Amino acid sequence: MQLIITIDTEEDDQWRSQRPATVENIRWVPPFQEVCNRFGFPPTYLCTHAVVSSPDFDAVLLPYERAGVAEIGAHLHAWATPPIDARWDGTKRATSYASEIPPSLFRKKLEVLTDVLAERRGTRPKSFRAGRWGFSAAHIEALLDLGYVADCSVTPLVSWADAGAKERGQDFREAPVRPYYVAWGDAGREGASGLVEVPVTILQTNDLMRRSPLLSTWYGRHRKTAPARGFNRFFRVAPQWFRPFQDMTVDRLLQVYRTARTLDLPVIQMTFHSSELMPGGSPHNPMQADVANLLAKLAAVFQHLAGDGVTGVTLTSYAEAFRARHPR
Repeated sequence: MQLIITIDTEEDDQWRSQRPATVENIRWVPPFQEVCNRFGFPPTYLCTHAVVSSPDFDAVLLPYERAGVAEIGAHLHAWATPPIDARWDGTKRATSYASEIPPSLFRKKLEVLTDVLAERRGTRPKSFRAGRWGFSAAHIEALLDLGYVADCSVTPLVSWADAGAKERGQDFREAPVRPYYVAWGDAGREGASGLVEVPVTILQTNDLMRRSPLLSTWYGRHRKTAPARGFNRFFRVAPQWFRPFQDMTVDRLLQVYRTARTLDLPVIQMTFHSSELMPGGSPHNPMQADVANLLAKLAAVFQHLAGDGVTGVTLTSYAEAFRARHPR
């Protein structure tokens, strides 16, 4: 099994959509990179336009890629990537999904982000994630035209398009949990586009839920109700992300890993935000002690995975190997 670590490398505390945007969190990346280096797990930093345009990109991130211990890819925040279109990037849509904007505008924004990354890196990026998981089939052609080989925006078992909710994204509940070629007409379905999707590792760790489609469907439909929340609190029936949230202990993260082993997945993908590495950079880690706990948690998980024979790989390296193994 291989491990991919994708970091949404972006502005500080995007949960509050503060203006003007800052990227001070990039200076807090080195301790995390040191943990990755210790276990031989190269992270993939998926960078927004604001990050790539900052001096810290050259000073902090670029040396890691040039040393061969990390990869740098693209992370498109539709609301903050030029060209800014007031019809879509105004205050009412300050954090719009990329899947909401017209495909022509998405292409223009992607071209700008790709060009600035190519200029700063010296080569064009090949890996991509849409901000807020807002990836849709309308983006596939633009990504392929601009040289991307891998996307990692799909979140299996999770929908961002709940009726009546503020979320206006895609429904990925039926998406595969293992890598696949994306279908031209459906980003959450296997097909023949040639774009490799490496979905975030989100798995049902509860054995009963995996064996009972009816129970799983019931929970998915009613997860926001009091009975479903209570059911989850006592039996942990919600899909579990391989993501180091504060409530995700080392044991819970390893349970996701063991479930991936049970399912015979070839790769697992951990993800979180660069701003979580800075005290106060996110709601998740407001204090220095919280960041220290995150790094200690990662070290413990990585140590277990390395001892179990898991090897690290960047997103593009994995996608290119996938293409070689599964030619279309």
